[in-house]
Amino acid sequence: MSINEKDALDAYSSAVTTAAERVGPAVVRIDIDHGGRRGGRYAPPSGFNGGLGSGFIFASDGQILTNAHVVEGARRIRVTLADGRTFDAGLVGSDPAVDVAVLRIGADHLPVAELGRTVLRVGQLVIAVGNPYGLNWTVTAGVVSALNRTLDAPGGHRMTNLIQTDTSINPGNSGGPLVDSQGRVVGMTTAMMPMAQGLGFSVPLDTIKTVVARIAGQRAASAATLSLGVGGMRVRLDEALRRGLNLAQIYGMEVLEIRPRSPAEHAELKRLDILVSADGEPITEPRDLQRLVRRHRSGEKITISFLRGGKLRRVTAIL
Repeated sequence: MSINEKDALDAYSSAVTTAAERVGPAVVRIDIDHGGRRGGRYAPPSGFNGGLGSGFIFASDGQILTNAHVVEGARRIRVTLADGRTFDAGLVGSDPAVDVAVLRIGADHLPVAELGRTVLRVGQLVIAVGNPYGLNWTVTAGVVSALNRTLDAPGGHRMTNLIQTDTSINPGNSGGPLVDSQGRVVGMTTAMMPMAQGLGFSVPLDTIKTVVARIAGQRAASAATLSLGVGGMRVRLDEALRRGLNLAQIYGMEVLEIRPRSPAEHAELKRLDILVSADGEPITEPRDLQRLVRRHRSGEKITISFLRGGKLRRVTAIL
């Protein structure tokens, strides 16, 4: 083996190892009890009297992403963390059409998977972490084989805009993260071709974000009279931008949904704006915004600071 070949293998090994170490603490095992009934459309292998799947923590207050098919028809959901702790989980919401579900457990200050912001390219290295056949926290690596794939899923509906990879995917991997070489989530494992090898599919991150924002928006609307009218999720701020603008916080809330005729729309906030404060207090995730909005009354103003196009901007919204 030449020196160049050895260097290439060392770089590949280092990338996979680094990515697995970064996302691993946020990956969870999900066991399903269907109450003696057969599970969902995809029926993962036996475990906890029902099914088995994977997921990953995306918010430190116990919010977890997984596939809708993993928890479909579940009577009870149990989550096992990487540190061995187990919790019963509640279903926050799901969208079976794109196979995304949000769970929540009664824990806080949890390790979180970082969500990527890069554009995927065919041939790019990707790593999947999950629990195939109950073999917990298994790491497999491969490349992006194709983008924007369409797949006819059980139940008669069609899934679109999928990421195709040659990363090994088996029953139990469903719901686990697909990450780049930096350990940042770029998708979520969802399906494999039966009897095929090297044909796996993942839900892209943009689709996941849209579902999370919609579910968060629905919960906020039902839980509070007042609302800014946005849905979104926590994202890590660009380090160089953060330093340049003297922002102390590491995270902000990326806007992924703006409801029509809402205070946010009237204030001309836009999708992909990143909210960083309201009335001078930091916003690092949706619950920060909800807490600050609840301090106000109808008709009162709230000043929102946000990032757009690399600049810090401010608007005033009337609730």
